[in-house]
Amino acid sequence: MRKIIATILLGAGILFATHPAQADNLSGEEILNRVKKATVAKDRKATATMTITDRNGRVQTRTVLFVTKGDSKLMATFQEPPDLRGVTFMTTKVDNMWIYLPTQARVRRISGSMVNQGFGGSDFSYKEMNNISSVASDKAVEKVEETTLNNKPTYRLTLKETDGTLSRLWIEKIAFLPLVIEKLDAKGAVKKRIQFGDFAQDDSIWTPRLIQIQDLNKNSKTEIRIMEFQLNTGIKDNFFTEANMKRGGR
Repeated sequence: MRKIIATILLGAGILFATHPAQADNLSGEEILNRVKKATVAKDRKATATMTITDRNGRVQTRTVLFVTKGDSKLMATFQEPPDLRGVTFMTTKVDNMWIYLPTQARVRRISGSMVNQGFGGSDFSYKEMNNISSVASDKAVEKVEETTLNNKPTYRLTLKETDGTLSRLWIEKIAFLPLVIEKLDAKGAVKKRIQFGDFAQDDSIWTPRLIQIQDLNKNSKTEIRIMEFQLNTGIKDNFFTEANMKRGGR
């Protein structure tokens, strides 16, 4: 989804065999463009369940409606539980993010330290939601390697985010599907791990029906499970407005 965005989290069991190379003569930009071609639809509507598990094993569940257009526009609206119903997040491009809170009856721009706050109490920050529909957008490739992940041939890209932090992205080589993202802290340690899986193909576009994120510092995790989705329904650019946020993204 923008900026839909795994099987079960790999956790400490991930084993990588790495062989630095130029990856079959494909540049990092070419690999990311192929990921976009494989996973980014003209538009997408999806209903998903979000399951949040904290360090003590307590579980919270939400239902979210996602609407995306291309790899730059996303509107996500909570349907359940009642206390979050109507809360809507929207992004139209990098660093353009807003949140609508029905209890305050106003749309608020997300900026500064707020971009790192949890979306609806989940382990996904607003910034990570901003990139969930296309993991291949708005990143500079620092290094390309060939590697294996669970005995599958993959590319491993080291990426520099717009804020200068680094992340690692594993991409399945045959269909160019994103598998795992590891977000690194300033010391190079993994602080978050995002995994994509249970892919479904429709109209040549692949959709990950399971997205999991693990916060290794908080020892918590969040799972987004896509229950149903539609592609290329003709959503217009002018759908993504404050007025539609207040209408619940419909």
